[in-house]
Amino acid sequence: MQLEITLNAVEESLMGFDYQYEFHSMLMQKLSTTQPELAADLHDGKHRNRIKLFVFSPLNSLPNPKLVQVENESRKRMLLGEKIWFRLASPVPEFINNLAEALLTAGTFGIGTKQFKVRNISMIAPPEMRETMVWRPFGQAGSICTAWTAPVAEKKLFRYPDYQGENDNPGCAELLTRNLYHKFQRLQEIRPDIAQAWLATAGLKELSPSLAPIKVEFLPLAAGRAYRTMLHRGKNDVIKSWRCPVQVTAPIPVQRLIWAAGLGVLGSQGYGLCQEGKSC
Repeated sequence: MQLEITLNAVEESLMGFDYQYEFHSMLMQKLSTTQPELAADLHDGKHRNRIKLFVFSPLNSLPNPKLVQVENESRKRMLLGEKIWFRLASPVPEFINNLAEALLTAGTFGIGTKQFKVRNISMIAPPEMRETMVWRPFGQAGSICTAWTAPVAEKKLFRYPDYQGENDNPGCAELLTRNLYHKFQRLQEIRPDIAQAWLATAGLKELSPSLAPIKVEFLPLAAGRAYRTMLHRGKNDVIKSWRCPVQVTAPIPVQRLIWAAGLGVLGSQGYGLCQEGKSC
């Protein structure tokens, strides 16, 4: 399930690029007004270090955002246009509906020091699901994050599409595949009724590598350019991500999961929300 939220800026929206953690914090704060127990579980409780099956996109605008150099700052900022929007997605309808209700009830919200007014919230119709689909990060600044932490190390390693893997370190495609299986396992834990309905519709009893293999391929972003890299500063870390179309061949439940929970990790920090890309 994907929702699109359209906004108006209350003031001139000159923002830095590293706003996604503040964006996440705002969404959790709004959710706490309608579902305080769920918000607490997601942030500090039993779901804290688990996949949250929730993803949002960065902000988009028309006219397109402009780069602005601010005096005494080394990194440029972006000036958003008059029309602003973003998307939320989750396979758990109660979660996404409660968050949408919280945003509508509040009417306005802040990301950092900038204030926005909620104009409209609409449901986005999903594409026709097929066993082979091309997905791309949604919007003007969407990206996908693939990361690996070795069992004997604490440092998170960010992987780009051209990383094939070596020794016991998985490649980027394998990281995406593992993450999709893990997300489906989480859906079975949180909402087994939804998971079983998806499997039954596809004629499957379970989702496993042997019964339901997943194949991931990366398509070039443009002629002569395989992908684009992006870098943001989170609360305590530097987060590296990338952007290019991804072709996934997998059972329909996996395609539905990509639509509703995104590709890659850190979905609840604003990475991985996808829409259908160019036709295969």
